[in-house]
Amino acid sequence: MKPRPILILFFLLMSIYFYGLGLLSISDKLMFLGFWGIGSIHLLISFGIFLGKDIAITTATYVALLDFLFGLLWGIVGLTLSSFTLAILSALVLFLLLDEDVRMNLKV
Repeated sequence: MKPRPILILFFLLMSIYFYGLGLLSISDKLMFLGFWGIGSIHLLISFGIFLGKDIAITTATYVALLDFLFGLLWGIVGLTLSSFTLAILSALVLFLLLDEDVRMNLKV
């Protein structure tokens, strides 16, 4: 399977995940805006990967690294299924994004 649909799907699902967390915390305005901002960043990266933009691919690497680190921190605070899933999926996507052949394939 080609890496482009996997990466687009990952960042699209992550944006939906953060939008959902924002809706769950709608009573706290700053949390709501923060989650929706993070969800929007993931959505823009997904669209940028779909278009094959170099800046989106570079940014996706850093965002996947941040997702992985926050998944690990969340797992340290309290081991839950969602923290484990976030850490594992982010690690797999980060592994894909760090491969030079995949990066060249995405820029086409």
